[in-house]
Amino acid sequence: MTTTKDAPNLQLDFVEIVAPRLWMTTTEVTTWVDSSPTSTFSVDNPTASWYDLGTIKSARIPVTKDVFQKEEGIPRTTRKMWEIGRTAQLTFNTQDLSPYVEALMNGQTIFNTMATTPGAEGSHVASLYTDGKRRRKYALLASTPGSMSQFDLVACASPANASIESRFNLAMVDSISASKLTLRDVGFPADPVAGDVIRKVDKVEFIDSLGSDVARSALLFWDGLVTNDTSRYQYAMYFPKVKNFSGAEIDFKDNAEPYDQSITLVAIATLMTFTDGSTGYNFYKKFMLQY
Repeated sequence: MTTTKDAPNLQLDFVEIVAPRLWMTTTEVTTWVDSSPTSTFSVDNPTASWYDLGTIKSARIPVTKDVFQKEEGIPRTTRKMWEIGRTAQLTFNTQDLSPYVEALMNGQTIFNTMATTPGAEGSHVASLYTDGKRRRKYALLASTPGSMSQFDLVACASPANASIESRFNLAMVDSISASKLTLRDVGFPADPVAGDVIRKVDKVEFIDSLGSDVARSALLFWDGLVTNDTSRYQYAMYFPKVKNFSGAEIDFKDNAEPYDQSITLVAIATLMTFTDGSTGYNFYKKFMLQY
């Protein structure tokens, strides 16, 4: 993973800042509006309800204040100042066009057109592993889906609790042997559970009609690497409410770097309770979490 050097910390031998990671939710959540996270965030085990959108590039959090200045005297000098407005955004670039990543960061919903061929689905019995990433990458099915094959896009959802047509839990098949399913890359972004249906998807449509931008929550975090490459702390910024501000600005480049997508999320102020007991409106909560 690429890193960029930060200014040296006098108490440490060196400090490096790892490329930031972005998580988002399908709807606005108030997870830490009145509290704080209790531990650092792990890409191997995303917090429930959060989708990992991967490492992002060129991340910026511009905050702009609108200040009124009262001037008096000759020559005129500023005597008092009041903040009368503030805006905050989260801007970044990404090359990940996975369906759930594309929809989440652009404020869209999706509709999955499911395959109707026989053997295009299977009932998830259990994950073959219980640790970290592997439980989302390897699955055991109740039977062998005859029409599933490598590179098929599949969706996973509970038939009782969620409509699979609108589900963001999508992944691509790497291989299938008997009833054992292996998915490409990290697998499903959310954990499958016993009883979920895994079905082949023929088409994913992104629903983005005018005025339909969905408010969601975002979590930006990055690690500090210190002496001996051991992670000692993590910075995290929790945005309770964001909306897409830019649309999808896709830039097709060259063979070395085929494309890049620039995204701007605008933050919306939310009433928060801070750890010291004070309350107030803000766009985000920022933490330094100790390992």
